[in-house]
Amino acid sequence: MLDGLGDQAQEVLGGRTPLQVAHTPNLDHLALLGGGGGYHPGKVGLAYFSDLALFTALGYTPRDFPGRGVLGCYAARLPLSPRHIYMLASLVSLEKNSSRELVLVDRGGDLTLEEWQGALEILLGSWEGEGLTVTFFPLEPGVGVIQIVGDGDPSVTDSDPSHRGGRVYRLAPREGGTRLSQRLSQELNRYSDYMASCLEGAFFNRVRLEKGKNPLNALLLQGAGRDRFMPSLQEKWGFKGSMVASDSLVLGVGRKLDMEVLLHEEGKPKRELFHKFKVSMELMEEHSLVVVHTRAPKMVSKRHSPWDKVRVIEELDTAFSHVVEHVIPREGILLVVWGGPSTSSGGVYLYAGEPSPLLMVGPRVRKGSSFRFDESSLAYGSLGLLKGEELMLSILSASGRAPLGGRHPHD
Repeated sequence: MLDGLGDQAQEVLGGRTPLQVAHTPNLDHLALLGGGGGYHPGKVGLAYFSDLALFTALGYTPRDFPGRGVLGCYAARLPLSPRHIYMLASLVSLEKNSSRELVLVDRGGDLTLEEWQGALEILLGSWEGEGLTVTFFPLEPGVGVIQIVGDGDPSVTDSDPSHRGGRVYRLAPREGGTRLSQRLSQELNRYSDYMASCLEGAFFNRVRLEKGKNPLNALLLQGAGRDRFMPSLQEKWGFKGSMVASDSLVLGVGRKLDMEVLLHEEGKPKRELFHKFKVSMELMEEHSLVVVHTRAPKMVSKRHSPWDKVRVIEELDTAFSHVVEHVIPREGILLVVWGGPSTSSGGVYLYAGEPSPLLMVGPRVRKGSSFRFDESSLAYGSLGLLKGEELMLSILSASGRAPLGGRHPHD
């Protein structure tokens, strides 16, 4: 999963995507060996977060998604209770625009560990609301999970707009919300206001201002949910699965589905992916499904520089020499290369709604006519456009395990 690989046409690249511009001899070679297509986890045009996209790609439905707060707990190995509600909480910088509306201006990418420790002096501990208690748990610098104990309904909206310049809304009940969701949103708005007032004059923020940095003056919330039972990957599909990843919420997906998860540090894209491929070779000895994830394409898209994304894609391609030399020659191996949810390297919004490139290489895969590994070339391949559960069903079929129509529980 080359998370964020797919893109939109960029004017500075002559109307092409970074993947179309990049020199990718190893991925192009793989395209010649297999069948290409595209994949979208839901409705084309609808943007998806990486964790929900992967959850869906592994054959689970979005309605079963437990929420980003729950996944954060699984990633950090925090204790969970199905009675409590969990949300993802991000430390950010807000300011008022010309219309006096609060907008997101910075996600704290320059946050130091010392500053994070200063923020934790404020964030850690419990806050008592009306009939509920909110407790913050750190996940990674700038990001944490809040646990909400008490009567409540997690059917509430997010306050996090997820993109710079986005307007920050107050939490509210989702459509069809209940009295408990109304109360929860009101109390979480009070909690957010309290944290903002504490962060405003914090010492670490005074230091940031002196250094010319934006103050991290708010905590934005998203992804409310409760933990719920769902079958493991092996129970659902028969795969003993494992995962090599760095992204916290992606790791959370793996742990929620009872996969063996190996945390791997991020680094330069080529070196990181190369080492993840080597680790995956060892996992293949005991696991029938191995997921290798890198978010390097997504992270470089955040810089809003298509040419930077071109260079990162070319670095990732060099790591695929290991796949060409050591994975493809192995008998009975099915290789699936998927670009995760598409991202835009040139726009205000990070996530895009276009299908992402998909390639399968294996003994049962129908070979296509793709000579290049890019969005447009693969779209004319033998796989076509797959959506939702169809990717996992296609993996099952290409590995000789196709469920029989009429007997498949989701038919």
